[in-house]
Amino acid sequence: MQELSELKKSLNVEVEQLRSEFQELKTTLQQQQEDVAANLRNLGLQDMSEVAKETKTPEAEENKAEEIPAPSEENSEGIQH
Repeated sequence: MQELSELKKSLNVEVEQLRSEFQELKTTLQQQQEDVAANLRNLGLQDMSEVAKETKTPEAEENKAEEIPAPSEENSEGIQH
């Protein structure tokens, strides 16, 4: 019976530690969400031509994907799993 009591105490301590860590993570996440929202608002104020220069077009990404050949059955025969 003593062992069960000690285990219960130990588990309660761990639960409290996890709750505390979770609360810290929640607070950090909320702060990061606020920072991202503020940064997005600031980006909206920038000249759109600057933003367009920095971002890649989806067509360029599609062309890159087409250049990469898919593995064929011949190439995969030597691979052991």
